[in-house]
Amino acid sequence: MTRTEGENARSGGECAYDPSVVAGDESFFRTLVESASDAIVTVDETGGIVFANPAMEETFGYDPETLIGRSVTAFVPEDQRPRIRAAFEALQSAPAPPSEWDGIETVGRHREGRLVPIELSLRAHRDDGAWLLTAIVRDVSDRHAERIERRRERDLTEQLLRTVPTGLVVLSDEGVIERMNDRAGEILGTDPADVIGDSRETDAWRLLDADGEPIPPDERVFQIARDSGRPVTEVEQRVERTDGERVWVQVSAAPLSDGDGGGRVVVVVEDISYQKARERRLREQNEQLERLDRINAVIRGIDQALVQATTRREIDEAVCEALAAADPYRSAWIGDVNASSDEVSPRAHGGDVADYLDAITVTRSAEPNGTGPAGRAIRSRSVQVTHDVDTDPSFEGVRAAAADHGIRSAASVPLGYDGTIYGVLTVYADEPGAFDDTEQDVLAELGATIGHAINAVTTRQALVAERVTELRLAIGDERHFFAALSAALDCEVAFDGATVQADESLRYYLTVAGADPDDVLGFADEFAGVESARVVSVGPDGESLLEATLDAESAFGVIADHGGAVRSASAAEGECEVVAELPVAADVRTVVEALDEAFADIEVRAQRDRPRSGTDSVSSSPSLDADLTDRQQTAIETAYYAGFFEWPRESTGEEVAESLGVSAPTFHKHLRVAERKLLAARFDDESTAE
Repeated sequence: MTRTEGENARSGGECAYDPSVVAGDESFFRTLVESASDAIVTVDETGGIVFANPAMEETFGYDPETLIGRSVTAFVPEDQRPRIRAAFEALQSAPAPPSEWDGIETVGRHREGRLVPIELSLRAHRDDGAWLLTAIVRDVSDRHAERIERRRERDLTEQLLRTVPTGLVVLSDEGVIERMNDRAGEILGTDPADVIGDSRETDAWRLLDADGEPIPPDERVFQIARDSGRPVTEVEQRVERTDGERVWVQVSAAPLSDGDGGGRVVVVVEDISYQKARERRLREQNEQLERLDRINAVIRGIDQALVQATTRREIDEAVCEALAAADPYRSAWIGDVNASSDEVSPRAHGGDVADYLDAITVTRSAEPNGTGPAGRAIRSRSVQVTHDVDTDPSFEGVRAAAADHGIRSAASVPLGYDGTIYGVLTVYADEPGAFDDTEQDVLAELGATIGHAINAVTTRQALVAERVTELRLAIGDERHFFAALSAALDCEVAFDGATVQADESLRYYLTVAGADPDDVLGFADEFAGVESARVVSVGPDGESLLEATLDAESAFGVIADHGGAVRSASAAEGECEVVAELPVAADVRTVVEALDEAFADIEVRAQRDRPRSGTDSVSSSPSLDADLTDRQQTAIETAYYAGFFEWPRESTGEEVAESLGVSAPTFHKHLRVAERKLLAARFDDESTAE
């Protein structure tokens, strides 16, 4: 092994070679330099090129022979020349080559004028007493391009981090937050700059599960991804920000490796609050639809039971039992107002509620016990709701009893029809907020249906009942037509009868004594409650038979709406005395209150229950009108009260037809058919009796 040493070189290095293989002459080293892939060029102190190897052509595009004697400025850009001169001077005086001139990166100028990225190492040495500067030049264009590409990718990554609509957080293996984009800061409610370098256990936010409980560290996506080495995707959690606001997020995590044995975890955070809110709305709508389907199914069952019911008790029991058996209801009851005590007394119930009803007292009046939904419903005649028994002051004192029976919310519905209240229905549920607006609307319709059914049953019972309630009233309000007529004309008014018209309005026939017929008709035409009027006839003593159609607000109309009928009425000196019959089951107090609302001066003079008289009872005489249609019944009754059958006739067929709003032929047709049916029924009954 032989070593050679460059005595005049500043590099301080030496070569070693095997003389048995490598010749020690200049040819070996020339071949070595000429075959080198790096460009090698040597310049003298004036900057003139004295040596260039073939790689110079590959790097700068110059034939080496053309460079000898030329200035190094041929391929050194102007801005780099002072730097090369300073290096030459420094290398001449330095005992060892400065490291800053070894492997520096700069640019050279190609023969075509373009700049070539190069890595440059400089050495100064003496030859024959003269200082020379040799440069070893490596074309690093590929490295430079890779670096530019990496920089471009880094810039792109930074841009993506800034603009991507998804939150991104990069953590080290130890859980230290290294990067966070602005979107992640918005979602987590923090400034990224404030948490970079913090542990994942930072106080800037809290991770909660769906129930609002903190998520343990070993169940978080960061730790699962880090420990398993596999991605974790689309985990729904909640984030509590420092201001206390909670938002729904979807988080994913994936491990990242840097190739040096180290690792990171990237966590993706998306705000799904809108999606969760939409899911909640859809879920609530579906639950509401399911609940309404259940309620409608219950109501269909109740409707069928109402059709089949023949008594008020059957209606009450069917309604309470059906509601108590339907989710989410727990129990139900129907109550009546006790006329003597003002208390609402249960008359039917369904579900486990009997003991609770024994423990409470409900009144129609607000005081002392009418602030709950049942009392409010009776007073307001509308659905009333307690959404949460635990917070409703009206349940103070009975809250414990309600809790024992699983009662958390309540709804009360008035059972009314055509202005009459037949009781109040109260439904209990075992969850708060069970009665939303839609459900209240459904219950209101149910209350009206039940009220109609009770009215129909009550009316049917009244028609065949053996006993009635007779009510004797005095009305002194000038809004009552009979009383007002007697006061205005100083006359006496007597009620002869009434007929029901096709539109269900009532046409009255009155005998007025002591007043001029023209004055009577004039007063009737001007009276607000009279829709039409005519004088049918005038008697020998000057008394007039008046036919008048009154609106539904008349006293007789109010009584009829409650299933009653006026048997007699007379008025004198501004006061009208009325004798009315009501079904025994009717609530007299309700009738009187309805009259009180319509008229100011109402006095109940007598009330008694009595057997239905022979003339009143449909079942006590042959059923002569069993086959008459409504039009035939109205035609024959109107003809009778209008004096059509008197001789001479008090009303002609044309006049009766006009009062009925039909043509004369139509009236005569209905009348003749009605007469034939009545006569046939009469003679058939007599033949059967014989």
